[in-house]
Formats: sequence, C-alpha cells, structure tokens
Amino acid sequence: MTALPKRFGYIDAQRGLAAILVIWLHATDAFKQLPTPPVGDLLYAFSAALDTGRVGVILFFAISGFVIPSSLRAIGNQTKADALRVFLIRRVFRLYPAYWLSVVGAALLGLLFMTPFSLQTVLLNLTMIQSVFGAPDVLGLYWTLRLELIFYIACACLFTLGALQQPRGLVVGMFAGPIIFIVLPRCVHLLNPNWLHPTSAGPFLNYLTEYALFISVMFWGALFRCWHDRDQAEGTPPFSRAILVVLILFPLGVCALPVLNWIFYAYLPSALASKLSVFMPPVSVGLGLFILLSTKLQINSRFTTWLGEISYSMYLFHPIVFYTLFALLRDNRLPGLANAHLGVYLLLSVLGSIALSALIYYAVEKPMIRLGRQLSTH
Repeated sequence: MTALPKRFGYIDAQRGLAAILVIWLHATDAFKQLPTPPVGDLLYAFSAALDTGRVGVILFFAISGFVIPSSLRAIGNQTKADALRVFLIRRVFRLYPAYWLSVVGAALLGLLFMTPFSLQTVLLNLTMIQSVFGAPDVLGLYWTLRLELIFYIACACLFTLGALQQPRGLVVGMFAGPIIFIVLPRCVHLLNPNWLHPTSAGPFLNYLTEYALFISVMFWGALFRCWHDRDQAEGTPPFSRAILVVLILFPLGVCALPVLNWIFYAYLPSALASKLSVFMPPVSVGLGLFILLSTKLQINSRFTTWLGEISYSMYLFHPIVFYTLFALLRDNRLPGLANAHLGVYLLLSVLGSIALSALIYYAVEKPMIRLGRQLSTH
C-alpha cells in the first residue's frame, strides 16, 4: 500500500482563490468585447492592473511545488522505479480525464458559438502537448498544464538522482530558471541576433524564459514545503541559513530580473523587454500571497476546502461557462441580462463555473482519482 497525500485545508483554500482570480480577469476581459460594453469598467481595470490572472497562476504553480514533490517522496518504501510508476499512474488519472472533457467542451463551444476547430486540432489537444505538433490550444490556458508536465518530469529526474529529497537539489531546480532567463538571451544573440526580433520573440519568450521562471516558482514552492515540514516536526535539523535566505529573497529577486536583463542585454526588442517588465510584479505578488496565506493568514473552512477540491475543474471549464454566456449576450438571446453591470456577468461566470465544476468533480474527477489509486497499488 502507498500513503495518501496529506491535505492542508489552507492550501485548498488558496487553490479556490487562485481559480477565482483567474476567472475574474478572463471573464471581465471577455465581456468588455460585447458590442455594447457593460458598465463597471473599474472591475476590469483593477483586475488588469493587478494582473489577477497571472497572480492566480503563480498561486497554482507554488501550490504544485508545495504538493507534488512531497507526494512523490511520500509514496512509500518502494524501489524508485515502483514509486515513479505509482506517481505516473496517479498523475495521469488526476489530470487527463477532466482535461479530455474540457477539450470536448471547448470543441463544442467553437462549433456552436465561435470558430470551429479542425478535427486534427481537437485530437492533438487530447495529448496535452499539442504545441509540440504545432497545433493551437483549443483553450488558451492549456499552456499551464504543459508546464505541470515539465515539472513532473523534472521532479522524477531529481527523485531518481536522490536530489528531490534534499533542499539543495530543490535550490538547483529553483535557480535553473533565472539562469536560463539571464544567460540564454545572450547565447541566442551571439548565435543569431535575428532570433530576438519582435516578430520571432513570442516562441522564444514563452518557451525559454517565462516557462523557465514558472518552473522556478514550482521549485520554490517545493523548498517552502521542505521548510514547512521541518518547522512542524520535532527532532529534524533546521534549514541552513543560506537556504533560508534563498527561500525568503527569491520572491523579491524575481522582480530584479528585468533590471538585470536591461543592464546586460539592452539590445533586446522593446516589445520583449516591456513584456518582461510587466511579467515580474504579479510573480512576486502571487508568491507573497502564498506566503501570507500559508503562515499568518491560514484560511480553513469546509467551503474553502471544498472549493479547492473542485478548483482544477473550475480552472479548466470557466472559459466554457463565460464564453457561452458571452455568445448568448452577443446574439441577444438573453434580453433580461442585456446591458447589465459587468459585476453581474462576473458573478454569473463564477457561480456557473462552480456549479459545472462540482458536477464534473463528482462525476469524473473523483471516480478517476480513486481508480488511479486502485490501479497504482497493484
């Protein structure tokens, strides 16, 4: 038998909060595109200024770091190969069933209200690594799931090497992102300066800089979990001062990366540099919020824990909910809601996402999680 991962109510509460922050930005941004934009622009302006969507994503990534490596380490006294097998089976049954359903939902949404996707695009999206095959995401948020897969692979490699169990191994993973962020542009520029041209900067930025930094956030969350577990357990050696300083200063240090980039690589295209400069503050806000809600302001209640349990479906299915509402409003099929306040549309999007996610969690997610655990124990 393998141990079930320990649940922390205040971590589940953060999952629910992260999902709502993402819905807030995505939904308000969409409804502003109605033929007659709704009143309540301040609701969107505040969300956009804070970039609540990215703050929510950072919370999700920090939580993944907090949970995933520990779940792999806690699988039990098995060989590394068996532990990795159990981890793989459980992760597949945790992520893919609800994801596949969201792909089908997005395809139907495109067919009924938006631009239909080709069958090839839909089928490739079922892999979760469709970008490898050059296929677009049927929902834009799927890029975060690919990052999760990369993080799982990195954790599996460190676990095999015996480094996942040591804070120093997590520090190495954490610093890999900033190093790539700082060093790689220079290497790319030396090889071919045209690769940093604004017209080709998108793939470079997304896959080689942002992705690396997001992975660093996950490893930071894993390091935070190591500190958390040692702080709660008696008789365990404390963190070394150097590692503790790294843990504390990382959220602030991330904000310095655009400055360092500007100092050393002033030749970067303005479009790329400007995106980097607005990218960092939400990272620090998200990490600061994670620290606060994991230490001094822990939220523990049955509702917030439940919200966290269904947060994966909330994240996957909220675009289907608000895009459906958007299309009905755009086509004048909901005259009773025409010209309502933006807050009304946001509230309906949040409540609709919660209702749909609860249905999917109990009908799909929970049974598949249980099946994954059963199969992994044989």
